[in-house]
Amino acid sequence: MLIDTLAPQDITKRDLVRGRRLLTAAIGAPIVGLTVPLALTFLVTFLFGANPPAAITLFFFGIVGTALTTLIGLIFTAFFLVRRSRWRRELRERIAARGITSREIDWFRAELQPKEKKTLEGLRQRDELLADTYADYLASKLTAVRITRSARKELSLMQRRQRKLKLLATDGAKALQAEMEEDIAKIVDIQTRAKDAIAEAQTGIERVEATFARGGTLADSDVTLKKLSARTADLPHALEKARLADEIRKELEKEDEGEG
Repeated sequence: MLIDTLAPQDITKRDLVRGRRLLTAAIGAPIVGLTVPLALTFLVTFLFGANPPAAITLFFFGIVGTALTTLIGLIFTAFFLVRRSRWRRELRERIAARGITSREIDWFRAELQPKEKKTLEGLRQRDELLADTYADYLASKLTAVRITRSARKELSLMQRRQRKLKLLATDGAKALQAEMEEDIAKIVDIQTRAKDAIAEAQTGIERVEATFARGGTLADSDVTLKKLSARTADLPHALEKARLADEIRKELEKEDEGEG
């Protein structure tokens, strides 16, 4: 099952139970809405439909009621599917926050290119070791791409706050501005490292795809598993550290403005 690929230290049993319940509710809602009223319709018609007019009337209203309850069940299905989609999105964000691993790549299939999906499935059927190598490259690329996006947003926010600080002529504002320059440099460094990781992971992806296209295996190719996931694992933490530092700085900035 897909949930078995999650790292236990990141996802609790309660999270997994919630996902299963949402899926069960989504599947069961229209089934219950159809079968229960329909069964009651036949039962009531059999018990109280002694004459044809009564039987027809009971059966007609029973069918109408069954149609309504089925429609309500479908509405609940849509509701539970939306909730489950939100649940999956939250789990993906939590997984990505500490770095995606090859075991969890199936949680991010929507972010893979069609060629990558096809290659991964083919490798899993033919060469598990090469498939693991390929999944590791994909996981590293996805992690680095997400970090790049997040770093870009953080950099934009910090530069905007920096421009606001320039309007303040206080000594405290100048000190905060200098500290923010350091954090901006850290964000830029994280962004650069993430882009390098993307390039290296993409190179590995293409090498594995070329090996797969030639019909080769890991044993008879020069593909080397570099464990890029370990290299990119510290990037989310570095970005989070910079974000926390910026939050503290904002609080100090508010206090400085209040004293002014």
